[in-house]
Amino acid sequence: MRLRNTGAWTAAAAAWWLVSAAAWAQAPAAEKIRGLTQEVARITGFEQRRPVPVETLTRAQWKQYVEREIGQQVKPEEIRADEQTLKLFGLVPRDFDLKQATIELLSEQAAAVYDHRRKRMLLLEDGSGGVLEDALLVHELSHALADQHYSMEKFLDKGPRTGEQQAARLAVVEGQAMWVMLEWQLGRMGMGSLAVNKAALEKMLPALGTMAAASYPVFGRSPLYLRETLLFPYTAGVLFQQAALEKLGKRAFRQVLERPPATTHEIFHPEAWMEKRKYAAPPAPVPERESEYRRLSSGILGEFDVRVLMKQYCGQEEAERFGPQWRGGSYELLEHRATGKPALRWSLGFSEEAAAVDFVERYRRVLEGKSEELRWRAAGRGRLEGTNRDGMFRVEARGAAVGAVEGLQPPEDRARPAI
Repeated sequence: MRLRNTGAWTAAAAAWWLVSAAAWAQAPAAEKIRGLTQEVARITGFEQRRPVPVETLTRAQWKQYVEREIGQQVKPEEIRADEQTLKLFGLVPRDFDLKQATIELLSEQAAAVYDHRRKRMLLLEDGSGGVLEDALLVHELSHALADQHYSMEKFLDKGPRTGEQQAARLAVVEGQAMWVMLEWQLGRMGMGSLAVNKAALEKMLPALGTMAAASYPVFGRSPLYLRETLLFPYTAGVLFQQAALEKLGKRAFRQVLERPPATTHEIFHPEAWMEKRKYAAPPAPVPERESEYRRLSSGILGEFDVRVLMKQYCGQEEAERFGPQWRGGSYELLEHRATGKPALRWSLGFSEEAAAVDFVERYRRVLEGKSEELRWRAAGRGRLEGTNRDGMFRVEARGAAVGAVEGLQPPEDRARPAI
């Protein structure tokens, strides 16, 4: 699923949650920018082709920037569809406002952003300076130099439109900048290269979500799905970049941009990207009285989605168990023509039949957790059927695949007018 637009908005936030809550009283000196740019070029092999303009913003101007970017980049009907999909899967509360929550998240803390559409660095005012700011500049200058060799507007904005593909590309971009930043920091401390110190990287990452939640109240109280969406490009992305570097050496900086992964599965499992593994989604069930529904949106149901859904309702252990067994997935958001009520049809493929059957059993906990007025008609091995406030649902394992329809309206609702 991986929302088509949340990931794009996240790109504008850069590493705000990771490095520093500080901002700048004034733009860094040109000499500092030049020196750090040379360091980024040395690490990546991306030589500087032109200067990077720098502009400072107040906190109020930054919020206006975020709101303007969302307004320009996202159609209202798209965000409504994304929001409704999250609600039906039980990943956000029913009264959740996705657009407002995203504005608040991205406005909460930021220190620097490379605007790849306007080709300039944006810095927030009123900070104290220091090494953390230098690290954040390195992160953003990594974006700037990559953009001078591989258009980030083309790579992020004009590439594939599914949320899953965009999420994978965002993880490439942010993961690469994260790796460069951490490599620069290790070198500055005389601790060698990250390229031969994966253990140090793996020790750093688990604490980042806890740090972000403690430092930023809006982030801390956001639904799990949004928190994981914000963290994924950095934490999973930097591990992907590390694996690519271990295999390809310095060529990895270019190769991941020239042949980007297409799924979050490839980000979680870089060997799948290196070996060019591809998985097709199994067919999803067709709703009864299919003509009564129209399609609002569709996309890939990816490994990231499986992991977050399992983590939210079944715990981290189950997320780590089922995520790697993902072998393709899809979803469609439907609307009942007569009532205007939303429905879902989705499918997931797994590595083996036993995993599909077990997933259905775990999905029972999802239904119990997210449903109001839940009534079971069948709840046996490999099959769940019943009703809740959204409508009728059916989840079934067939071979190594799981297919489901949720929110179907009963026949008597056919003539009921939309509210």
